Amino acid sequence: MKSAASSSRRRALRLYAAAQALVVAGAGAMSAWQSYVPMALAGAAALMLTMPLVCDIAAARKARR
Repeated sequence: MKSAASSSRRRALRLYAAAQALVVAGAGAMSAWQSYVPMALAGAAALMLTMPLVCDIAAARKARR
């Protein structure tokens, strides 16, 4: 059971890392195109990709109680 939890955590952390990479790419695109649209899209995607990590942390805390 422990490996399934760590597998889930690894997947969530990979998604979080991808979200951070999107923010950096969005910032670069914002600078290149002189528009806030790429950063807004990257920020929205980052929020969605961070959610699995937040849920995983919340589930772990709930399980510890």
